[in-house]
Amino acid sequence: MVLIFKKEKVEIFLGLDIGTEAVKAIIFSFSEKKDKKITILGNSFSYFDSYGIFNSKDFEADVIKKTISKTIEETKSKVNQKPNLTLLGLPANILKGRIIFQSFKRENSQSIIDKKEKEVIYQKILSKTQKEISQIFARESGILPKDIHFINLKILEIKIDGYVVPAIQGYNGENLDFRILAIFLPKYYLENVKKNIQDLIPGGLEILNLAEVLPYFFRNRVADGIFLDVGGNLTQIFLVNNGKLNKIDEFQIGGKTFSQTLSQSLGLEISEARALKENYSKGELSEGVRKRVREIFSQSLEDWFKNLKLRLKTQMSFREGGVIAGEATGSLLPSTFFLFGGGSQLPEIQEILEEGDWEGFSFFTPPKVKFIYPKDFKNIEDITKKLNSPQDVPLLLIANYYDQENF
Repeated sequence: MVLIFKKEKVEIFLGLDIGTEAVKAIIFSFSEKKDKKITILGNSFSYFDSYGIFNSKDFEADVIKKTISKTIEETKSKVNQKPNLTLLGLPANILKGRIIFQSFKRENSQSIIDKKEKEVIYQKILSKTQKEISQIFARESGILPKDIHFINLKILEIKIDGYVVPAIQGYNGENLDFRILAIFLPKYYLENVKKNIQDLIPGGLEILNLAEVLPYFFRNRVADGIFLDVGGNLTQIFLVNNGKLNKIDEFQIGGKTFSQTLSQSLGLEISEARALKENYSKGELSEGVRKRVREIFSQSLEDWFKNLKLRLKTQMSFREGGVIAGEATGSLLPSTFFLFGGGSQLPEIQEILEEGDWEGFSFFTPPKVKFIYPKDFKNIEDITKKLNSPQDVPLLLIANYYDQENF
């Protein structure tokens, strides 16, 4: 049955999430009516290795193209118009997000900040942020600062002499503190993405990082929490305090790491190992097989937990006068871990978060785990009935963001 929309303006969007292990896509719509829910019209999912041996960037681009085409083709029977805009998520090791803290001291603290001074201060603060991030990323990756492109630089919070203000114009004061969200990636990767997919997608393209879309999910419902997106080769960390996103980080261990461990230990193809891991997570294996898989996972699990603790313990801040790296947080951590992503469903992940050795860390209360599921998005209706796993959450965060941001 073809859905024919009448009398009200309905826009169609393509949500595309290119991960380190797979490509996921949805097509969704929503109208301008306030009571209209986002409607998921179609979805598609492809692992890179499902098309053969992944061994080149050309191969990766080909898989991405096939997934986009497959998604659009699958939804033709449900919608009679093409997407107006594509909302694109990229791997966190490519499209990085960081929270940066900057300070600025005014010479004439008694004068009221006018529009001209505001623009000068903002320009200095944001330019300094770009420069510092570019230099650090260059040291980490070998990519020259001039080859880094900033997708977004957004001031999230401003304080004047310790007091939060909505903007600096119209206020006086001496010490200005800024909390800034920076989203950036290598220019060559951005150019390749546009080259590879823009001929497939009608309408415009907007690139988004999870750090931009996640706050629209937790605002008004979560004051403190540690959000973990356990993906293919990466785990992303988002630390929320008092309803504010205060830290973003990632490390290169994810669900695929456990699949590879099974593959190497049991001599399985990676697709077979992944299927075994998924059956294990669902509790569908015999007790003997479960015990063996658990033993195989033990070292990878310890490595994952060790990396998580290292990232939580080390606070990287950007302050006036230079970079402070390796600074201990020195404060209580939120007690609740909110898990999503394909790798989050391994039972050992929840177990080690709730029962692992957290010596040297302080929590409000003993750590506990909550999972984020598609059903938690009350404003989203999935007519495909296929989105029911935490691995689908990143795409739904993108859809939810566009709804909240524009209506």
